[in-house]
Amino acid sequence: MSNDTKMNSTHQTEKSKEEILSMDECVSRLRLYYGESSVPSIMRRLQIPPSTYGNWRKRNSVTYEHLVRGLIREGISLDWFFAPEQRLNYPSREQLHVADVESAKYASNCPDNNARVLAALAEIRKVLQQYGLPETQFNQELMLTLCLAERAGQVPTRLALEQVAAAIRAVNDDPLAD
Repeated sequence: MSNDTKMNSTHQTEKSKEEILSMDECVSRLRLYYGESSVPSIMRRLQIPPSTYGNWRKRNSVTYEHLVRGLIREGISLDWFFAPEQRLNYPSREQLHVADVESAKYASNCPDNNARVLAALAEIRKVLQQYGLPETQFNQELMLTLCLAERAGQVPTRLALEQVAAAIRAVNDDPLAD
């Protein structure tokens, strides 16, 4: 039998039926991010056509092409959206098997760590001021560690910082702490 009549797995027309997230999980995560109850307004923000969302509802299944494009356009982390409980690895420049020219391109797309630290410190200072706490190196380092920790859960950074600030204040107010 000729190979011309056989269909390779790469030539199959049927798409994968594996569902990464259910329709309800997708809508729930979108509402968590946008804080809106109106799904049509969220879809407009993601530039997902009403007919596409209608098809999702009819089939109770999400096709990811429009969703992923919308998430990327909005700057929403795909790892947060699709796998918030998983620790995903971001390859370093050295781990990528690409030519030096390509490697430089990937390196330029990596988030600037200094900018992340400075942004985190600005947020930390706001929280310390809000709680009337000194901007000591210890307090800032403690909170910075939390800010820059792995994105394993769905706890908003601001909430975590406020909890740490409240704990620092409680320790500072405790006369037995000294």
